[in-house]
Amino acid sequence: MNPALTAGAGVAGAAIGLGAGWLSVFLEGRERLEEEENEERAEYEAEVAKQAEEAGARGDPPEPALPWLPERYGWTWLEWGLAPVLAAFGFSLFAGHQGLTWVAVEDVVWVAVFVQIIVFDIKHRLILDKVTLPAIVLALVLAAVTPGLSFFGTLIGGAAVGGLFALLHLVSRRGIGLGDAKLGTLVGAVTGLGFSDQYQAAYAVVAAVLIGGVVALLLLISRLRSLKDPIPYGPFLCIGAAVVLFQGPLVT
Repeated sequence: MNPALTAGAGVAGAAIGLGAGWLSVFLEGRERLEEEENEERAEYEAEVAKQAEEAGARGDPPEPALPWLPERYGWTWLEWGLAPVLAAFGFSLFAGHQGLTWVAVEDVVWVAVFVQIIVFDIKHRLILDKVTLPAIVLALVLAAVTPGLSFFGTLIGGAAVGGLFALLHLVSRRGIGLGDAKLGTLVGAVTGLGFSDQYQAAYAVVAAVLIGGVVALLLLISRLRSLKDPIPYGPFLCIGAAVVLFQGPLVT
């Protein structure tokens, strides 16, 4: 391990993490998320007022309305804190483990992409096509120059994992979003899947399920979340993929 390389990678990661935070804030505006929420809130409040008026006309007390819980927009601790910390940790980890190699450069690119997805999904429970679709194309392009990965393995991995999550989207009645399915396609393409000795995409999904299950259990035990509260699944897919990339091919 080269301490100078590791430290330098951490500094670069922190800067790129801030860039990922800026991109998240920029995409909030481009997607008009705050405007859409304000419109939905106005519709909700109008519906609540209408129901209260109808109840009053019948002489019934109005049904208690659930308070609207607004999302936060702009720079928050997620963009200026979590994003640079995650990226700095990921860059340092990969640089220290792999050194200054082409594989390490590729892997930190994916770390940067995953950091943006994690931050945005935690904040808005949303994974944007503007991020995942270009990243999938990049994964297909890089497959030709990635050691231990082939274009065929990238294609099969993306199709298999994306197809699995698309199926889960249907059977879970949209409990799993299509954004998760597209992220699954990216994860499968980045890690790869073959018929004989390349199972990294499968390992990434297993790691995501295990990590997600542990985190969900801890949140329930600590009462930070209830069974009715949605828990973004995208971060666990990203972490599962990062674990597999760090480990490298498990079967050769």
